[in-house]
Parts: sequence; C-alpha cells; structure tokens
Amino acid sequence: MKRNVLILSCLLIISVVAFGQKKKKKNAELPVVSTLNLPGTAFLRPISNQLEPKFDYKQMDAPLPKFNIINYENKNITKEVLQSGGNLVMIMFNPTCEHCEEETKTLIENIFLFKKSKILLVAAAIQTSNISYFDANVKFSQYPSTITVSVDSAHVIDKLFTYKTLPQINIYDGKNLRLIRTFEGLQPLDTLRLYIE
Repeated sequence: MKRNVLILSCLLIISVVAFGQKKKKKNAELPVVSTLNLPGTAFLRPISNQLEPKFDYKQMDAPLPKFNIINYENKNITKEVLQSGGNLVMIMFNPTCEHCEEETKTLIENIFLFKKSKILLVAAAIQTSNISYFDANVKFSQYPSTITVSVDSAHVIDKLFTYKTLPQINIYDGKNLRLIRTFEGLQPLDTLRLYIE
C-alpha cells in the first residue's frame, strides 16, 4: 500500500512539474529573430499587453488585427503607412512556391499601377531563410516603398488566412484596413486591378 502511494505521489509531482514547465514555455516571449538585411523585408510582431476584441478576421469587413511590423532597418512600420489611401494587398505566400513567385512577378511587372496601394507579403516564420531566395527570383527589394515582404512572428497567418491555396490574397480598404475581398490561388491582373489604386 505504501509503495502504491509513493508511486502515485511521484507521478503527481512529475506531472505538476511538467505542466508548470509547459505553461512557462507557452507564455514565454517569442524569440527575437535577427532582422533580414534586404530592403522591403519585415517581421510581424504581436503587440503585447493589449486586449483585442474577438473577431473572425476571415469574414468580410473584419478589421486587420493589431501587430507591429518591424522592417529590415529595425524600424516600426506604422498603421498610417499601411493606411496610405489606397487598398492594402496582403498576401500569404511561401517563398519557394512557384504560384506565389508568379503572382508577385505579375504585381511587380505592373508596379506602376500602385500609386497609393501597398503590398504586404506574409510568410510563415519558418520560411525566414528562404526570403533571400525569393528576392533573387522576383526582385521585390527594388520596390521597398510599395512592397514589404514579412515573416510572421505575430501569428497573424492563423487569424487571417484559410490555408486552402497559395497564394491567398486579402484586400483591405486603405482608410479603415477592413477586409473587402479574398482571393485564393493565382489571380490574373485583370481581377486584382479593380482593387489597386
């Protein structure tokens, strides 16, 4: 009987210690990733200590959630920059995806259409090492005032995108940053042109 109580006590202590470590790990801050040294690159960072109302950010008219965008010079890109008066074209992409590459090249070939609109490409944090490869293929860093390629360390991808097809393009109105249209997969310029200012 004493043996069973001793074994049960040991198991209880082990599970309490393991749960405590797991909880600490879960609440730990995100690791600081060194910034990319390419113009037009950024990291998305969560805004701490702010309660955010619960929204289904994938629904039309949902606001863009709060997060910080830290660019390659370690400067914060403000919400005012994204609210340029033109729509924000936010694209979830994978730097090694051929469709994502093709869509970005199409946008770059027509960069002259983006007088007010901005492009924000968001890749999963695990893709950080592939951003240089992506830039070598599409040359996004030549357009840092219009295109920002970001690595998601704020977990906005989970909130905003459906993961059905890459690239996924979310269009936000340039004044209020509310979702006005979602596209999945490769889109012809004629479709996107309606939303570019």
